[in-house]
Amino acid sequence: MNNIQYITAITYIILLRIVDLGLTFIYTPNLKHEWNPVVSVFNYSWIGMLITQIFIISIIIAVMSFYFYKKPLTDLPHDLSFNEYIYYYFHNERKTKKRKGFKPTRQNINRVLAYNGFILMTLSISISYLAIINNLMIIYKVRSYSQFIGQYGNFLYLTILIIMAILSFILFFIMEYKSYRKNLDKVYIYD
Repeated sequence: MNNIQYITAITYIILLRIVDLGLTFIYTPNLKHEWNPVVSVFNYSWIGMLITQIFIISIIIAVMSFYFYKKPLTDLPHDLSFNEYIYYYFHNERKTKKRKGFKPTRQNINRVLAYNGFILMTLSISISYLAIINNLMIIYKVRSYSQFIGQYGNFLYLTILIIMAILSFILFFIMEYKSYRKNLDKVYIYD
């Protein structure tokens, strides 16, 4: 099942990136009006942009594998609240009054990579949708959108990106905590 979900997510991300690149080519074939910071900062051509896109997508796909193939947390205390669960997820121990630094272990690193895999996947999909919508609005010359983006575009996109990162964090831990509670219910049912 994880293989199908993983391959589906990869395919979805790649297709979204292809659509975005195709619309970008229609809108600005010479990349003169491209907003992608990779293009605007480094003055890349299409070859540079494609190589960068492949590199970034490859990293996202690699880190996503930790999410899709993560091992379930075992031997968890049975009474963790949502906030305690988040702390336990990263530190593998209950939160104490004295805060300890993050002690990297193989288990913790895999959890952090799984978490980042989910975040990168959701942000990649979100950014692709934003880019596609942006390109379509510009291609179809929606005047009010173009004026709004001309004034507030950078602020708007940065704000949306931050909100999406926060929502991805919350969604990840809601799903993980729900799985934890479901597994607890199984333990209590079979005991």
